Amino acid sequence: MDFMGTKLEDIIVTLPFEDGTSVEYGVYSYFKVNNKEYFAMLPLIGKKQLDFSKSYQLYEVQKDEEDNPIVLYIEDDEEYAIAAQYFSNQMK
Repeated sequence: MDFMGTKLEDIIVTLPFEDGTSVEYGVYSYFKVNNKEYFAMLPLIGKKQLDFSKSYQLYEVQKDEEDNPIVLYIEDDEEYAIAAQYFSNQMK
């Protein structure tokens, strides 16, 4: 599966945390729900291997003015629940 012409396995997202640390995530899945786009991501082991022993993280994806992906935390609980339910159904 691709996102804007890039293979999902080639997309690496570095998420910074409030404590100053950061974790690199790989994109497992890309999907659309209610006219919004989302990534389901997992932490990486090494440079490209997804860590399937961890929980999936769902983030909204938007595009900047140069069509680069911007990953956004889903703040609304209802929106997160809808995205999580859709992703869960896709995993079955």
